[in-house]
Amino acid sequence: GRKTLSTRGKSRPGGSARKVARMDERQFFEKLDRIRDIPTLPSIVVDLNRLLQDPDTPGHKVAQIIEKDQAIALKILKLVNSAFYGFKSKISDVRGAVTMLGFNAVRNAVVSVSVIDAFAKKLRLEGFDIADFWKHSLAVAVTSKNLSYSTRTNSPDNCFVGGLLHDVGKVILAQYFQESFAAIWGICRQEGCAFHAAEPKVIPTSHAAIGAHLVTRWQLPHGLADAIRLHHAYDPQNENAGFALIIYVANVIVNSYNESRDCVIDLAALHPDARKFIMGAVQNVADFYTSIAEEIESAYAFFLPRS
Repeated sequence: GRKTLSTRGKSRPGGSARKVARMDERQFFEKLDRIRDIPTLPSIVVDLNRLLQDPDTPGHKVAQIIEKDQAIALKILKLVNSAFYGFKSKISDVRGAVTMLGFNAVRNAVVSVSVIDAFAKKLRLEGFDIADFWKHSLAVAVTSKNLSYSTRTNSPDNCFVGGLLHDVGKVILAQYFQESFAAIWGICRQEGCAFHAAEPKVIPTSHAAIGAHLVTRWQLPHGLADAIRLHHAYDPQNENAGFALIIYVANVIVNSYNESRDCVIDLAALHPDARKFIMGAVQNVADFYTSIAEEIESAYAFFLPRS
């Protein structure tokens, strides 16, 4: 089960955080579940999930479901024909896209497009810029996908979505728990610590647990929720540990690249499994990241609307 983070014996920031600190984790999630305007995914995602449970589902059925939502159908075609996928010939219909990409990749493309659309609105909050948020998320998504390819473990498409959604709990905090978000951000600045390290001082849960909760509510696969929940607190005993490890490592690589182009990673600070994974999967982290930089730029160009 989930561990509840205690706030006892820790210095608490100003008044607004104190109110939040009294809530336990169960109460926090009950409050979250009462929020009416948290974005939902289009109903076609639920329909696609249902179809994908049967490996014998014919491709035209998947295409029919996507075509019901013209806006998404157009976006999927645009995505398949974009530099992000780099297919040589133009794909002119959704059925062609399903054939070229496969069911799982198409479902994950629909999820990616839908989530970024759902959370695209500008949030005016100190310490939170939605464009920077999605840039980081897309960089982790592309890095996860490529780590999956290079190690031949897990599904690259699942890893892309796991990377894309790993921090979605932060958007929920920034949008619906603004006082808590501001208090956490204040601690990050005062103490020079990471966001996830400041969270226990303010809230009885974490952005990772909030993201996993949201993904479960959206009826996305269970493994995805685990990978999001464990992206800072990796657990080798978890049934989806391999998937979670890729997201954890990708996040570390992107953060270290942002701090220094040499991508120097403090291996001592990582879980032993992550150390082993990085040393086995990537000869030189900076070279690896440089080799996928163009793909990351293509993801920005496609998924992030020009402001």
